[in-house]
Amino acid sequence: MSLRTRDGGDDDGADVDAGADGDRTETTTGAESPADGDPHPTEDSNHARSVAKTQRVLAITGLAHKNERHYGPLADVAGETTLVSLAPVEGVDAARNITVPQVGPRLLRVVLLFVVALFEARRNEYDAVASISLFPYGCYALGLKAIFGLPAHLGIIGIDLDHHATQRYGPLVRWLFRRFDVVSVPGSDHAARLERCGVPAERIARLTNPIDVDTYRPEAADTVDDDSAPDDQDATDYDYDFAWVGRFGPEKDPHRFVAAMDVLESRRQNSEYTAVMVGDGALHDEVAAHIRARGLEDTIELAGWVDDPIDYYRRSRAFVLTSERDALPLVLLEAMATGLAPVVPRVGSIPDAVADGENGIIVPDRQPETVAAAMERLLEKDELRRSHASAATEVRESFSMSRASTDWARILASMAGTQHHSSSSH
Repeated sequence: MSLRTRDGGDDDGADVDAGADGDRTETTTGAESPADGDPHPTEDSNHARSVAKTQRVLAITGLAHKNERHYGPLADVAGETTLVSLAPVEGVDAARNITVPQVGPRLLRVVLLFVVALFEARRNEYDAVASISLFPYGCYALGLKAIFGLPAHLGIIGIDLDHHATQRYGPLVRWLFRRFDVVSVPGSDHAARLERCGVPAERIARLTNPIDVDTYRPEAADTVDDDSAPDDQDATDYDYDFAWVGRFGPEKDPHRFVAAMDVLESRRQNSEYTAVMVGDGALHDEVAAHIRARGLEDTIELAGWVDDPIDYYRRSRAFVLTSERDALPLVLLEAMATGLAPVVPRVGSIPDAVADGENGIIVPDRQPETVAAAMERLLEKDELRRSHASAATEVRESFSMSRASTDWARILASMAGTQHHSSSSH
């Protein structure tokens, strides 16, 4: 992409925005081939990409190491992209990156973020302003919309919709949601809840929360035909029957997994199986004590925090999610893309990725007995597990960086239409 020469251009980055993805630190390499992005281009997507290439976008961000994953696909399709960021952690290769001066306390830098964005919007011409997370980035985007008339985008990528819209200040949040020209969400559950907040359906867009499909893919051995492996083992050796990955917090409910493992232990006393829990958080010590109290120290391994759980995915047969509330967890998509059969609850937009009985098991409730029964099915019916695992890898197409680029193109085309309509009416 050819960018106009401008002043500035420090490397971008920021502190992690609370409520964005929340599970762990991601490392992402950016949009993968094909360069044009959509694996199945249509006339509509091609038109959207054509319009997007005419758009100059200003993004206000605090996503730090997540900038490339969330804004890289935007920079891939927009004519020009400039990121104004809170901290010098990591920018986007295909964009121009501006960092807020690193002076004073964080609160001062948060205020300076709007000042820098305001100066940039006044100094250069832009067609749209993009943001992810309402406070403060979305509010800043609305400020630029009010001052310069720029169509404004808000991205919701985690469970912050639940958090903000249901607080005492919820009416203000819902009012703010309705001020954006486009609000993007990762799945159907978010879209339905936004409509209940009064956001018109035509302003709600799907924006894929992408994974790096070059990293999260089955190992070569996993593709060996079942007939070539002995009947009593996989073509791949595994260290764990089940993997649980996430933040040890109340919303992820790690205690539920330990309880399900305890039920499984009581049902299969003469069987050997193992599990690993990857992650850390406020409940880690409680969970460790829970494991000891249940006598499961030899069955459940606590791996602690890792930057990238890919090694644990590849060493496990199945993935278990026990969240009380969630959006569409990145760790679920990564595990499925790597070839793990998932056992998940029906929360958030998880059913957008998991079809019960096709590429995983959706449990009807989160009771430990119910979760344990689903896990036991995968232990007893290895052919079923393999079938689900094979089908699960198809998320690599639906949740790729390329798909996110196509989604961004449609969002930019939609905002371009809004801008044209606004200009014509004056």
